[in-house]
Amino acid sequence: MASLSARLTRTLLRTLVQPTFTPGFGLKRQRQRLNTLQQLMPMPFGVRKQTTPCGGIPAWRLTPATVHEAGSAQNAGASVMLYLHGGGYVVGSPTSHGEMVARIARQCSLDTWLIDYRLAPEHPAPAALEDALCAYRTLSAQGPVIIAGDSAGGGLSLALTAAVLQQQLPHPQALVLFSPWCDLSCSGASISEREEREVLLQTDWLYFAAEQYAGQQDLDNPHISPLHADFSDFPPTLIQVGSEEILYDDSVRLAQRMRHAGVEVTLSEYPQMWHVFQLHAGYMPEARQALNEIAAFTRQQQKRG
Repeated sequence: MASLSARLTRTLLRTLVQPTFTPGFGLKRQRQRLNTLQQLMPMPFGVRKQTTPCGGIPAWRLTPATVHEAGSAQNAGASVMLYLHGGGYVVGSPTSHGEMVARIARQCSLDTWLIDYRLAPEHPAPAALEDALCAYRTLSAQGPVIIAGDSAGGGLSLALTAAVLQQQLPHPQALVLFSPWCDLSCSGASISEREEREVLLQTDWLYFAAEQYAGQQDLDNPHISPLHADFSDFPPTLIQVGSEEILYDDSVRLAQRMRHAGVEVTLSEYPQMWHVFQLHAGYMPEARQALNEIAAFTRQQQKRG
C-alpha cells in the first residue's frame, strides 16, 4: 500500500495540479502555476545554488556541500550531472524543478547543472536540443557527464545522447530518466488504458504540447521522439516509472529497445506511483527510495569510470 503522504499527495495533485495541464488553461498561467506550486517546497539544506550560464545557456548550478568543501582542485575532472527538466517542452524551469534536482544533487554528491532551455511554442524543436548540446559541450570538456531528466526532459536526454554520439563528443557516463516522454505521437497503449489512473497529466494536453514542440516536423523524427533513435553505444541507463501513469508504455518500450540494442538498462517500476513522483522527495518515502536508487546507480557508474 502507498504511504499516507503518497495517498494525500495523489488527492492534492488530482484536485489542484491536473486541471492546470489542459490546453484551455493558457501556457502563461500554466508556467506561473507550476513555478508557484513548487516554490512552496523549501530548498534542501546543504546545497549551494548559483545562477550562472552553462555553455551560454541560463542555468542553476547546484553544488552539494560535500562537493564544495572538497575544493575545486580535488574535484577537477570529477563527474557532474546535467539535468533537463520536464514540462512537455512548453512549461517548466529551474524554479519548478530546482528543489527536486537539489535533492538529487545532494543524494548523489554531484555538482549538478539544471539548465533553462528554451520552450515551445516560442522556440520549437530543435531549440531545446541545441541548448542542451551547448551545455553538454561545455561540461564534457571538463570531465565525465551524467545526463538526467524527467518527462520531456527525459526524452530530451535521449535526443541529446544520440546527438552527442553522432557528433563524436565525449560519451556520457550514464543516463538517469524519470518517466521519459520519448514518443510524442502518443502511440503507447497506456495513454488510454491508464488515463483514469493518472493524477497529473491529461491526454489532450500531451497532444497539444507535442504539436507546439514539433511544429512542422514529423512526430516520429528521432530528434522529436527518441524512442525511434539508434541506441547503439548508449551508456548504462536507469529508467524509473510509476505504475499508474499514462506514459508508462514509453518507459517499457524504451527499455525493450535499448536492451535489444545491447544497452545496459535498468527499468524500475514503482507501484501506485504517478508521473514524476520524485518531485515529492522532501516528504514522501516512495520518492526518497527512488532518489536512493539513483544515488546507488550513479556511484556505481562513477566507480566503473
